[in-house]
Amino acid sequence: MALFILLLVLGLCIGSFLNVCIYRLPRDMSVVKPHRSFCTSCKRQLGSLENIPVLSWVLLGGKCKGCKEKISGRYPLVELLSGAAMLLSFVSFGLTPTALVVYLLTATLIVISLIDFDFKIIPDVINLPGVVIGLLIAVVQHFFQIFTYPVTSGIVDSLIGLLIGGGFFLVIGEVYYRLTKREGIGGGDIKFLAMTGAILGWRSVAPTIFVGSFVGAIVGLLIMFFRGGDRQLEIPFGPYLALGVLIYLFTDLPFFRFPY
Repeated sequence: MALFILLLVLGLCIGSFLNVCIYRLPRDMSVVKPHRSFCTSCKRQLGSLENIPVLSWVLLGGKCKGCKEKISGRYPLVELLSGAAMLLSFVSFGLTPTALVVYLLTATLIVISLIDFDFKIIPDVINLPGVVIGLLIAVVQHFFQIFTYPVTSGIVDSLIGLLIGGGFFLVIGEVYYRLTKREGIGGGDIKFLAMTGAILGWRSVAPTIFVGSFVGAIVGLLIMFFRGGDRQLEIPFGPYLALGVLIYLFTDLPFFRFPY
């Protein structure tokens, strides 16, 4: 029980940093300067007691202590999601390097999903280092075999995942553009699949695309129906791709699994 509480608290604390990334990265702001969080309304730096994950938001009534402006409930939600992801990762995979990779990837998915939802972008500052990290994990796995499924099985697996993941959407996007003269798939989505393909290997690509496309299509149709059928409505794809990755990571659906 003590271990679970420790993991939960650690996840909540990391969730606070995820909130910083979600707010600052799409605005081209440093995630380390200023090193302390601030109110997005009055820009006042928060005190230590205002930075306690979840609890501070509750005690402050969801309002800034200084200007009394409302603080979005999404901040504690992200912290809770991070804490839950930490617990789920280590419960599912034990105290192993695999669990650590799974949690860090899940935390990254939280950041990507909310940034894409707000700004319709997935920053290169997340995707490109993620690709490099995936390849480094593959090199470590090749020599030391310390990771287990669903993390990549090695260098070849990672490279194929990167090429198939990024290449599939690259081709689809190019074909769509040539037929319609409009951008259909953003570069961030292409790099996102390259990143997850590098970290998880080629086996993750098809499930991610299937779930992302299926759920995204349903949501898109519902939005068009309720908003009057605007076929050119821009819908962020990142959250649905992230859902596909999460299902791949944490479920054991037979048609999502390939021999390792």
